[in-house]
Amino acid sequence: MKFAFAAILGAFVLAGCQEKLTLEEAQAQCAKEGGFLVIIYTQQITTSGAGPQIASPGNCVASSKFDIASPAPNAPAPAPANESKLGPD
Repeated sequence: MKFAFAAILGAFVLAGCQEKLTLEEAQAQCAKEGGFLVIIYTQQITTSGAGPQIASPGNCVASSKFDIASPAPNAPAPAPANESKLGPD
C-alpha cells in the first residue's frame, strides 16, 4: 500500500516539473507542424476591476485533423422535394 501511494505521489511531483513552452515557442513549434496555434486569453476579475489579459498557448490545429471522407461513388441521389400528388386545383 505504501508503494502505491509513493508511486502516485511521485507521478504528481514529476508532472509538475514539466517545462511549459512560451507563447512564441509554441507558435514556432506549431508552425513547423503546418498548423496554427489556438491562443487562450484569461483575465482575472475582482471587485476592484479587471486585471490584465494573459495569453497562453492552447492546442495546435492542423488541417490533417479535419480530413473528411469523400462520399461513396455509387451513393443514391437525394429524393426530390415533396410535391403534391392530388393534381390541379
